[in-house]
Amino acid sequence: MTEDKNYEALRRFDLLEAPGHLLRRNHQRSYEIFARCVGDDLTRQQVAILIALAQQPGASQRSLVEATGIDKSTAREMIDRMVARGWIERSRDPDDSRAWAMRLTPACIGMLSERLPDIVEAQNQILAPLAPNDRKIFLKYLRILIGAD
Repeated sequence: MTEDKNYEALRRFDLLEAPGHLLRRNHQRSYEIFARCVGDDLTRQQVAILIALAQQPGASQRSLVEATGIDKSTAREMIDRMVARGWIERSRDPDDSRAWAMRLTPACIGMLSERLPDIVEAQNQILAPLAPNDRKIFLKYLRILIGAD
């Protein structure tokens, strides 16, 4: 009897009313749009770190983690790869010898500047199904969900 009740509950569970499921599907959709617009050699997470660094020249890894929400170990690995690609320069922070101060390289600034219209277009396509007024509300609710509004 309990098994039948559990099975019925599973059958009534509506995935289209499950926020986690909807967020995962939208995450996948945004990935596909970004890859189509920007290419697959630059990830959304890399763009987030690079733009945060463009806005905070000399930033530490900690401040980039705070700005992007990317976890510390993932950010460290990504930064190491972007240093190897010649996108980020690192030097010891003069105020804290344990920390790195980072800057975008001129080559990275050029690459990002060239791709910024494609990055913006990806963001526009992600929101395209929504009416303009709904986009502002949607973005506000997304910020609320991550504790940033």
